[in-house]
Amino acid sequence: MEMKEMTIELYKDNAYIKECETNIRSVKGNTVVFEQTIFYPGGGGQPCDKGIIKHGNETYEVMNVKKSEGEIIHELDRPLQNIHEPVLMEIDWKWRMKNMRYHTLLHVIAGYLYENYKGMATSSQIETDYGRLEIAFPPEIIEEIQFDQLEQAIQKVLAQPHHVETKTVSRQEAEQKEGAIKTIINLLPASLDEVRIVTIEDIDEQACGGTHLKNTNEIGNFSIAKIQKKGALKRRIRVELK
Repeated sequence: MEMKEMTIELYKDNAYIKECETNIRSVKGNTVVFEQTIFYPGGGGQPCDKGIIKHGNETYEVMNVKKSEGEIIHELDRPLQNIHEPVLMEIDWKWRMKNMRYHTLLHVIAGYLYENYKGMATSSQIETDYGRLEIAFPPEIIEEIQFDQLEQAIQKVLAQPHHVETKTVSRQEAEQKEGAIKTIINLLPASLDEVRIVTIEDIDEQACGGTHLKNTNEIGNFSIAKIQKKGALKRRIRVELK
C-alpha cells in the first residue's frame, strides 16, 4: 500500500520561523494543503495560528488551520487563483508569541505543582486574554497547599532562566520516563509510535505537540488572576500575561 505523503510541520522543530515559501499540494474550494507549513493547527488547548498567504500579487488571510488525518488544512478567506505557483506564508508573530508565552507558563505551573504536590494537570486552555489550567490533587495533600502564595512561588522559579527543549522519541523510550508524563503517554493512541517531548530544564517534562518558547525568560510578567475550586480535589488556575 502506498504511503500518503504528509505535510511537513516546520513549527515542530523551530517555532520561531515567521515565514516560508512552499508549494501547493491540493486545493478544495478555499481550503489548501501545502507541502510544508509554519502554521500550528491548534490542539492541546492552544489555538491555531493566524497569518497570511502571499500568492503572486494577491494576499489571502488564513481564517483557520486544522489537522485532519495527518494533513494540515488551511482555510483561506477566498479560493486561490493559481495553484501551480509556490506561495509565501507568514504567521501573525504577535499572536504566535503570546500563545507560546501562555503555553510555556502553563507547563511551568503544572510542573511545579506536580513536583511539589503531586498535582496532575487534567486540562488547559489558552483564550484571547488569559490562560487556564485545571489540576487534580491527592486528597491527603490539597489542604496543605497555600494557593494564595502560588504566584509568588512561580515568580521565584522563573527568576532564573530555564532552557526549553523539544524532541521526538520512540513511544518505548517515552514510556520509560518517570513523573507526570507517564499518565499522558498512557492516554495516547496505541498506534502512535513516536512521541514529541517538551522539557523545561529542572521544571517539567511532558508529551506535547504545541509551540513553546526557547527559554522561560521570554514568558515575561504575569499574574495568577484567580484560583477556583472545581470539586473537592480540583482547582482551576487562571493566569494573565502583562
